[in-house]
Amino acid sequence: MKFNFTCIRCPIGCELVVEKNKNGSLKVLGNRCPRGEEYGKQEVTDPRRIVTTVKQTKFGTISIKTDVAVKKKNYFKVLKQINETAVTKKYKIGDVFIKNVCKTHSNIVVTGIHEEII
Repeated sequence: MKFNFTCIRCPIGCELVVEKNKNGSLKVLGNRCPRGEEYGKQEVTDPRRIVTTVKQTKFGTISIKTDVAVKKKNYFKVLKQINETAVTKKYKIGDVFIKNVCKTHSNIVVTGIHEEII
């Protein structure tokens, strides 16, 4: 079985081909650095993503993201919890908005503040 995708671990953007053999072993082709091989294997066996979004609050809009990548299958669960979490105070850049979001061992961290001008 073959999987094709572009590596996102560095700016080169290598076109990877990951071959999965019948015994479950993986072979990565097309990578120009060790990070590409690592990424290719992870993308086939355990894909993960950083969740980045914005949230409207009564204090303005905050930009937020996970501090570590979460399993791809949990991406929309994380977004749902972010959407359902009430904002009760003003945040600063670097503050944790949600600890251990959806029990993923990742925190939602504030990365930007955009105060509303009235």
